Amino acid sequence: MFSSVKRIDLGFLLKATIIVVLWSTPPLVSKLWVGTKGVFPGFFFGFLRYFSGFLALFLIILITSNFKNLRILLEHPSWFLFCSCWLVLMIFGQNFSVHYILGSSSSVLLNFNPSLIYLFAPLFVDEKYSSKKTLGFFVSSFGIGLVFLASLELGSITIVDFIVGNGLGFLSGVAWAGYSISLKRFFQEGQSEEVTALNLLIAAIILLMLSVITEPLPPVESYSLESIWGIVVIGVGAAAIAFTLYLQLIQKYGPTRAGNIQFMIPLISLIFAWIFLSEFSVFVLVGGVFCAIGVALVNYEIPQEIVNKNGKNEFESSCQKE
Repeated sequence: MFSSVKRIDLGFLLKATIIVVLWSTPPLVSKLWVGTKGVFPGFFFGFLRYFSGFLALFLIILITSNFKNLRILLEHPSWFLFCSCWLVLMIFGQNFSVHYILGSSSSVLLNFNPSLIYLFAPLFVDEKYSSKKTLGFFVSSFGIGLVFLASLELGSITIVDFIVGNGLGFLSGVAWAGYSISLKRFFQEGQSEEVTALNLLIAAIILLMLSVITEPLPPVESYSLESIWGIVVIGVGAAAIAFTLYLQLIQKYGPTRAGNIQFMIPLISLIFAWIFLSEFSVFVLVGGVFCAIGVALVNYEIPQEIVNKNGKNEFESSCQKE
């Protein structure tokens, strides 16, 4: 005898909430200390962000003595180099786009990548299209379009700045989509802290080399208490913690479902921008509602499972046999 089981994954909801909040901070911090004050050059700021994230994760690995996992993972250096290059491109797009457009606009473009993940993930990993997910992406895309209109600031930037800034912002979204799909393709199992740490370290090294070649190093006085706090927030929080949780969601739920939570980030980013940068519009409220509806359609649908009278999940068992 079979029955339908309703299940809400609280673990997914908790991790997704943490990720959304933490990933809403980088555009704000980048605008404050790269795009506006120019305290840190773009590549060097990316290096500080990733290297501080690596140090935080390395400390965790050191405490838990998981060096064996690192040695095993290093047997595939090309995987990490490939993923790290996506991270470098993401930093390039995000940190330099804020020179030309609003930090909120940069956030919208970066976090439009779930649509790209949904389009391309089935071509490279074990993902499938569905009518309900497609509807959810259309609804979220419409909402994020409204949020984007709220942050364009068309009357105060030149057409060149508009094209360059939005082009760089879109590049950051493409890079993150590539990173998300690559994680699922190369790293199917656990070891999320070790994988994230190695990706951050290699990306940090590449960014440091690019900074030394193309940028003047910031003076010592740039390292104020305020800027150091910003680096900690986006390094330890938005890089080390959020990247690790995101990898865990990808490994368990796939890049499409994990990536779709990012549709909520521009809304939170714009709220932060409204509070700290006085950037706000009524479009945000309407766009945020559509984003939330779309995310709910993709992520929070109640799975229908076939369960026998002994409580065994025969649907999952049949899938495993196949």
